[in-house]
Amino acid sequence: MTGNTGRERWSSTLGFILASIGSAVGIGNVWRFPYIVGANGGGAFLIPYLISVLLFGLPLMVLEFAIGRNTGTSVVTAFRSIQGRFSFAGLAVVAIASLVLSYYLVITSWVLAYALFFALNRPVDFGAFTGPYLPLIFFLLSGIAVFLTVRSGVREGIEKVSRVLIPVLVVILLFLVVFALTQAGAMDGIGFYLSPDYSRLADPTVWTAAFGQAFFSLSVGMGVMLTYGSYLEGGDLFRNASVIAVADMLIAILAGLVIFPLVFTAGLDPAAGVNLTFITLPAVFTGMRFGMVLGALFFAMLFTAALTSAVSMLEVPVAAMMDSRGYSRKRATLLVFGVIMLLGLPSALSYTALELELLGTPLLDLNDYLFGTIGLIVAGLIISIVGGWYMDRARVCTEIGGCGWQQKIYMALIRYCVPTILLITLIASLLQAAG
Repeated sequence: MTGNTGRERWSSTLGFILASIGSAVGIGNVWRFPYIVGANGGGAFLIPYLISVLLFGLPLMVLEFAIGRNTGTSVVTAFRSIQGRFSFAGLAVVAIASLVLSYYLVITSWVLAYALFFALNRPVDFGAFTGPYLPLIFFLLSGIAVFLTVRSGVREGIEKVSRVLIPVLVVILLFLVVFALTQAGAMDGIGFYLSPDYSRLADPTVWTAAFGQAFFSLSVGMGVMLTYGSYLEGGDLFRNASVIAVADMLIAILAGLVIFPLVFTAGLDPAAGVNLTFITLPAVFTGMRFGMVLGALFFAMLFTAALTSAVSMLEVPVAAMMDSRGYSRKRATLLVFGVIMLLGLPSALSYTALELELLGTPLLDLNDYLFGTIGLIVAGLIISIVGGWYMDRARVCTEIGGCGWQQKIYMALIRYCVPTILLITLIASLLQAAG
């Protein structure tokens, strides 16, 4: 290991796992996963999704952990230690994570606003909410919450927040599942959600959507897991990554068990896309008994998931600046936070009275495609190629453990399977946008 022995560390393996689950479990699980399922034929989507997580997402997560723990440093300096010429590749990964966070905070702020509106028994239509400049206030509040957490450090900030918020998220989610399953349309919703239409498995767009969702949901490819791995001492990486991946999948699946029964009970469209969370579900909550309480709980849960993910994304550039420039955590966090808030301002303004657009598309939507889709795939390709092909194989195998044949299978997945799948997903995404 080449890292600094004075580096911050997780207090325990449990703290590391909870923080990593917090990173993986975000808006992608509760907001994106259900509408992706709804748009891709319900239960049929779960089969390629599970396959893509196990054969694609999990190996890439383990690789990030291995690079981080072995080098003992963050993305840029870790890549530099593999080969000096890869510093710029590390900078590209950090830049992509920062750009994703800049618009992710906007969506996080909407969730915070909705949680507050329902808690105050004053739900607001999405159009009315984004009509004035009110979203900017919540954008600032969400950013400050993330800033204060990362500024407090690994143990006192990221780990402490994760230890509290992840159990809270799970408790709220389980309560909502039980409630949703008692509703009149529960069986219809579950039938749509869990009854697979096997004919859809012949549709390549379903598979590319599954690969993209696994990638988006697990927080791989942004350098988050590499950075978190650099704070880790000891432990079985495969076992820890498996726990994180399984928790991530279960929470995503449970979110569907909340949303689809409620949507079918209200007789609304389960394939409503991004509108499912901010238009369809608020309409469901306002029209049902105890709707204000349920709406407040749902959006509080979603904000919890979004906050822990946003914290992990901010840690990537902060750690990179600390390691490469020697800045203190407080100084690095303040500088990075200021830059990301400025980068996120156009996305925030695109859903206000200003309606900031480019070529008729809101800037947030454009950033989501350019950075949250294309950018993340490119970053994943960079990590899989640098780690799989250029990092000394003995160093990788030392970190992942296992016997010889297991290591051979793993290296084959990382070197050939993961880059191929990412490349196919990238081409499919570009073709879909062009079409």
